Amino acid sequence: MSGAQAGPDRDPAASARWARLTWQAGDPAGLAATIAHRLGVAAEPDGHGAWLLQLGGERLEVVPWRAEGARDRPSTEGRLVLEPLEGGSPVPGRVAGAPLALAGVAWCTVELDRAEAELDPWLLDRDEALGDGDAVPDPHLGASARRRRTAALPGGTLVLEEPSTEGRLAASLARDGEGPCALFLAPSAGLAAWTADARRRGVRVSARRPGPMGDAVLLPGRSMAGPHLLVVDTVAPPPGPSTIAP
Repeated sequence: MSGAQAGPDRDPAASARWARLTWQAGDPAGLAATIAHRLGVAAEPDGHGAWLLQLGGERLEVVPWRAEGARDRPSTEGRLVLEPLEGGSPVPGRVAGAPLALAGVAWCTVELDRAEAELDPWLLDRDEALGDGDAVPDPHLGASARRRRTAALPGGTLVLEEPSTEGRLAASLARDGEGPCALFLAPSAGLAAWTADARRRGVRVSARRPGPMGDAVLLPGRSMAGPHLLVVDTVAPPPGPSTIAP
């Protein structure tokens, strides 16, 4: 699910997860260790060549690179993919007190309105009280962003992002095309405490700036094209009953 696909053929009243989050890498063990250090969480082997990072009830799987063509070589920091789950699976519950929780996934696109329309079958109805559908700047990625809640996709929130500058999001689009490009993560201790601890561990952390998920810091990687990691101040509320269209 690196690009938009049709929604699942299912009962719209039921709530289920229809994709899993993977991070493809040429060296899964090495990249998993790097991501784990940057986030301050543990990475564990799954026994089948992948590595797992537990993120507050959600999990990120760092898996071997899966070439989509003869010239598709592993990039410096890999790529994010939302892989369809045949038949769906239960929406995982949040783990109270987890050091870091997955709060949302960013989806890069060249056109917000079209991407939102294409992905709408996976999304919940807009909640104006939460600002769903409001376009706001994302200064870390150089984008205009629109947030929508979802029960079908990891993190419970999808942040649609369209480039507004020649920045990180534009670089992601140029390299990988439309699809998942960044993760928003929320620490249980709060952003200020997490940032101070990360800097003590020698992790590069940007200045704190407001964005589509509230105040956030960026963890700069080796590539401007990402995938990108952003740590936010609060965990977004979990999604309610799904309204995915049949």
